[in-house]
Amino acid sequence: MHSLLIFSILGLSLLGMPIGYALGVATLLALLYNGSFPLILIPQQFFSGIDSFPIMAIPFFILAGNLMTAGGINQKLIRFCNALVGWVSGSLAMVTVVASMFFAAISGSAVATVAAIGGITIVAMKKEGYPAGFAAAVSSSAGVCGPIIPPSITLIVYGAALSMSISDLFLASATPGVILGLALCATAYIISRRRNFPRHERAPRGTARRYAREGFWALIMPVVVLGAIFSGIVTPTEASVLAVVYSLVVGLFIYRDLKLSQIHGILCESAVATSTIMFILAASKASSWVIVTSRLPEALSAAILGITSSKNLILFLVNVLLLIVGCLMEANAAIVILVPILVPLVTKVGVSPLHFGIILSFNLCLGLLTPPVGAALLLGNDIAEEKLERSLVETLPFFLVGLATLFLITYVPSVCTWLPDFLKK
Repeated sequence: MHSLLIFSILGLSLLGMPIGYALGVATLLALLYNGSFPLILIPQQFFSGIDSFPIMAIPFFILAGNLMTAGGINQKLIRFCNALVGWVSGSLAMVTVVASMFFAAISGSAVATVAAIGGITIVAMKKEGYPAGFAAAVSSSAGVCGPIIPPSITLIVYGAALSMSISDLFLASATPGVILGLALCATAYIISRRRNFPRHERAPRGTARRYAREGFWALIMPVVVLGAIFSGIVTPTEASVLAVVYSLVVGLFIYRDLKLSQIHGILCESAVATSTIMFILAASKASSWVIVTSRLPEALSAAILGITSSKNLILFLVNVLLLIVGCLMEANAAIVILVPILVPLVTKVGVSPLHFGIILSFNLCLGLLTPPVGAALLLGNDIAEEKLERSLVETLPFFLVGLATLFLITYVPSVCTWLPDFLKK
């Protein structure tokens, strides 16, 4: 039954069917093939897949990100980052990465980050003579920080699937997210120096301070939201509501860039994005039930442990599998499907669910840069109006940096666990 399910999902996805529909149809085919389960299980599992308090954070973080974008927060972040690093070679590329890191701590979404930051900086880079493919590559790669730097939608999905502390997952992902952002900055700088990309004049004294004051309310939003979570004042779900209220107050009454007439459109846009994710999660829960019921996790664990019991080798094989899955499947759907399969395996060799959650999320997020799914790369490429193959070539160095960071957090667990452990002392 599980073989039919897996091959059906892959086949339907490769034929172009949206992943949510592919999961639902594949689950239906598997149940019909088995014949011993009532089809009422499908709507029951659909409902249980989204009947979760932590998952309620997803629509609010999406809405908060859209409100901040509509209120011009992204432009204020870019001006501030330009004043900080705009004088170095390839300044706009570095501004894109730094601004994306700030925005990632607001939206939790790669696609939202690429749209909000890349929608401005890709156009600006092209005007200054950067190759369109490089502009798309930088923005798309920086967008990957969105699902890694907390708050992260993928980690909310993982935590909900295992009933884990979302706050601990956010703490564990903070250091890997910052390392990735700094590594992307270094890569953009090296490439820009070699190609002699343009740089701006150093900002006059006090300019950075002035832009910091102008963007103060945008810059402290991650501090307010994440600080409230990590201090235990609010849960991540409550913090997502706090982020929405904060965005409305700042946009309507402090910056006054957000208009009441825009609210309806923002709500509709956020509802569409949320419904897409929720449908995928619901369908993934049903397909995961089929996988667990068919005892695939136990069979896989026994097969792999029969070959090797080496923790390092098993982690390597799991990472290779996840890199392949990330090319073919949306990250949130993959998490719900793979958690019941892989978590029992890695825990048997001594990997904590907290550490593995960061590995899983980070790895699948790299799939945002690889076709055929590659949502971040495809969006950046569309904004840049470039041929996809050229953007792919330009993305390769950034992808390799992400891969190196992945193996760092895989084999040096303290990179992920030191902050949660430190704050629990």
